Amino acid sequence: MPRKLIKHIGHVAEMTDEKLKQVAAQFRILGEPARLKILRTICSQEKNVQQIVEETKMGQANVSKHLAMMYEHGIVERRKEGLSCYYRLADDSILEICKIASKGVEKNLLTKLRQMQGSV
Repeated sequence: MPRKLIKHIGHVAEMTDEKLKQVAAQFRILGEPARLKILRTICSQEKNVQQIVEETKMGQANVSKHLAMMYEHGIVERRKEGLSCYYRLADDSILEICKIASKGVEKNLLTKLRQMQGSV
C-alpha cells in the first residue's frame, strides 16, 4: 500500500465519532449538484449573489438558500459591501475534495466502459 494512502487511513482511523459526524455533514453539503455549481462559480474569485445567480442560471432565492447553508458549515466565507454580499471559498481543501471525487468518477466510468467493450 502506498505510504500516502497509509497516512490517510491512519488519519481517518483516529477520528472521533464527533469528527466523523462533522465530516459526514460536509459531504452532505457537497453532495448537492446545485451547491457544486455555485462552488464552481466562486472557485477562482469571490462574487456577489447576483453574479452567482447569472452564472449558475439558478433563482436568487435558491442560490441564497444554498449559500447560507454553505456559510453555516464553513465552506464559504462572505463579506458585505454596501447592499451586496460577496462570497468566496473558505478553504481550498474543498477544491481538492472535488478533484479527488472527480478523478474517482472518471476512473469508475472508464472501468465500466472497458467492461462493456470486453463483453461485446
